[in-house]
Formats: sequence, C-alpha cells, structure tokens
Amino acid sequence: MAKIRIDRTNSKEYEEVLVEIEDVDFDKDTINALLEKSLDVKTLISNAPLVTSESETAAKIDDSDKGMRYNIRRMKKESFLLDEIIAAKKEGKLDKFISPFDEIDVPLDTGGYVTVVCAYSCSYWARFVFKDCWDECAMNDEATNKGGYYKSKGRTHVLVDILPHIAQEWRAILKPRKMVEEIDGERIEYADLMWLLSATDVFGPSEEGYWKDLDDSFQVPIFQRERDRVKECGDEGTYPYWLRSVRAASSNSFRLVDTDGSNSNLSAYCSYGFAPGFDI
Repeated sequence: MAKIRIDRTNSKEYEEVLVEIEDVDFDKDTINALLEKSLDVKTLISNAPLVTSESETAAKIDDSDKGMRYNIRRMKKESFLLDEIIAAKKEGKLDKFISPFDEIDVPLDTGGYVTVVCAYSCSYWARFVFKDCWDECAMNDEATNKGGYYKSKGRTHVLVDILPHIAQEWRAILKPRKMVEEIDGERIEYADLMWLLSATDVFGPSEEGYWKDLDDSFQVPIFQRERDRVKECGDEGTYPYWLRSVRAASSNSFRLVDTDGSNSNLSAYCSYGFAPGFDI
C-alpha cells in the first residue's frame, strides 16, 4: 500500500509543500503530473533521504521510483508588490520585509519573469542576484582583461542585453552601485544599475591576492557555502559563471565560479554564464 505524507508551510513570500511517497507503482513523470494537478504547484523531484516519522533521522533509500521525496515551492508574486518594497525602504524597514535567501520573481518586458535571490539586506537597501544564469557570453572577444570590467564586453552585455529586459517599474527603483578599478595605474570610478558579482562578493577577500577588488565588496551571506554558489544555465544544467574581478597578475583572465561552487579563472574569450545582480 502506498504511503503518502504531505506537509504545507505558508509564509508571506511562498508556500512550500513537502510530499513524501513510498511503495508506489507509478513512474516519476506520472506522479509529477498528478501532484501538479492536485496541489496546483510546480513539482521539483529529488531522491533525497526519506524521513518516515518525526522521531527518525533521515534514512537512505534506493534511487528508484518506489520511494521519493518531493520539495515543492510556489512563489507568491502578489506578496512582493513594488509599493510594499518602496514603502519598507522609505520607513527604514527593508530588512524586516526582505531577508537573505528570499526569492522574488521580477517581471520582464517579454511578459515572463526572472527569479532573483536576496543576497543581503539592511534597513534602507538590499542586494539581489539572479538565481540562475540569464545566458552565456564571453567577457571579451579576445584573451585579454586589459581595461578591466569597466571596458569589457561582459559589462556591455549586462547593461545592453540584460538590464533593458527588466520591467521599467523595477528598473526605476534600482540603485546604482559604485565600483572602482585600477586600470593601467589609474583609478577608475563608475556606477552601474546592474553588474556582475565580484570575487569578493562571492568568496570574500583573497588572502593570497588572487583578486584585488577596490570597491565596496564584501562576502554576502548567501554565498558562505559552496553549494549555495552553484547556478544553472538553461538546458546546460549546472554551469560556470563569470565574475567581474580580473585575475591578479594575469593579462588574459577573469575570475569565475565553477560548477562545484569553487573559485576559478579562465581566459576572457571563453563563453560562460552571466548571473548579474542589482541593488535597490
């Protein structure tokens, strides 16, 4: 006989449904279709350890369709109205409304949405990062980091090919982020509404000097664990993604986050994921 347990958790931001199933004769696709119809949610299936009672610890199960655990999350877009965010910011209570790891579906000019994750919040401003890669692109057409992020093809891609797709009402509340680079011995200061993360944003300062970010970078809370740094890029699945920090003591590379969440670097002409961020 099939054993099914359903737990629902409701919060202001989302509804989460945990479904645990044992001893069933249907395949995963059939079960997914049934759950989506009955629960009105998009299901995410994983063969995670199954807990059969509150007193038991996680027990290992076979990677088969006989025992499965579904973690289903439905975002409530209507709870993140722009006027609520603007009001919370004006009142100095933004961090009471939005916290690290909260997700928001931001509308696009195409009629779709892009999911962003709160990386940091305080009373008057918050930092967000795309949950997954928007697309992939090279940082430059050639194997060079000359000109830094400031003069890179990657920066142009973010500002010209990605930012304009964010709905106008959202672009209106974005806060320019001031950035500083030292290029050919000259200190360059500039500010963008959308940008690639720095290596310091993701990994913190480099004690070995592998990157030397000069702006307001600090490691944001959501990137303290390697597993939380991993992102996907469309049908490619888990994918490396670019950072805007040049590789110190190198003339051809930028830093990036590898598929396991570790830091790495590759030649600027390689095409990898773009997962930009913005401040409000």
